[in-house]
Amino acid sequence: MMRTKGLRWGLMALAVVAAVVGWSSAVGRESPPRGLLRMHDDFVLAFIDSQGFGQRRLPAMSGVMHRPVDGSRWFVAHLELIGVAKHDPPRVFSNEMSIFHQRNEKTPPPSRTTDRAITAWEKQALRDLDAGQRLIVEKQGKGLRVVGAIRAGDECLGCHKNKRAGDMLGAFVYSLWPMPAETPAK
Repeated sequence: MMRTKGLRWGLMALAVVAAVVGWSSAVGRESPPRGLLRMHDDFVLAFIDSQGFGQRRLPAMSGVMHRPVDGSRWFVAHLELIGVAKHDPPRVFSNEMSIFHQRNEKTPPPSRTTDRAITAWEKQALRDLDAGQRLIVEKQGKGLRVVGAIRAGDECLGCHKNKRAGDMLGAFVYSLWPMPAETPAK
């Protein structure tokens, strides 16, 4: 009985490690896991489909944050936008959506500066994305850092008049963390 229980726990631990290592081993690979690709597609669609500017885009983006990524044990804990199309050099904006797009008269100004210069790693990630790579994945502590391009679609060209469909307008930088382990009920 004790041996069976130990074996069961051992197999469960091995399954959890395999799931974590599965995505963690995606680091540096040409072909990221489909779950990460679907996650990025969901975020890009939420960004494009949201209406208006500034805070009006926040509800759509918050709907895809902090939930398990494609049935995995990972979730998006933090999101940043690298602005490329309207920023030279590119700038990184935190997930305060009020600064992702042009403000209008109904959008209050951001409470603090939330932009920063890009890092050397992000600069290389942009080059790799521009060269056609779909996602860039890096192990970061117990989590993952993932960068994916936001490319211009026809619906984007109204505001981004000097761009063509397919041009990179920016990128999302995701911090993925493992879901917290559930504590057993007493």
